[in-house]
Amino acid sequence: MSMFCYQCEQTVGGNSCTKVGVCGKQPSTSNLQDDLTVALIELAFASGKGYGDEEAKLMMQGLFTTVTNVSFDDNSIRKLLEKINSATKNLDCSIKVDLDLWEGNQDEVSLRSTLLFGLRGMAAYAWHAYRLGFEDQEVTDWFFSGMRAIGQSHEVSEWLQLL
Repeated sequence: MSMFCYQCEQTVGGNSCTKVGVCGKQPSTSNLQDDLTVALIELAFASGKGYGDEEAKLMMQGLFTTVTNVSFDDNSIRKLLEKINSATKNLDCSIKVDLDLWEGNQDEVSLRSTLLFGLRGMAAYAWHAYRLGFEDQEVTDWFFSGMRAIGQSHEVSEWLQLL
């Protein structure tokens, strides 16, 4: 199984891990986390500008799950992925995002990655707050609009404005 993991600051030589992650992450986990990220983008598109509590919870939990060293449990990632795909389907939307997160114009990939990593970091705090009974609507709205933005092409100036 091949591996391309560019999900954290621990990557080999500052580029990517291509066999096994420096952190110990296996290729299957890296691939599942990429699948999870694409599923979250699809959920964001399917939600449009309206989402419920369940979709908000899944968005925060999914982003948090992809933060460095949070979960290397393939089975739990698969279960979360199933929940997200089901929620997307329940929104009566069959959108499929055809996106390779790490391919394309170098500037666009770098800026897309910066936004994604920032959203993941925000989600770490938001998920913990949510588990304690707190949620900020503005932050949750940004998760959905940010993930939609990641699923689209933008000029460098547009990416910079998003960031």
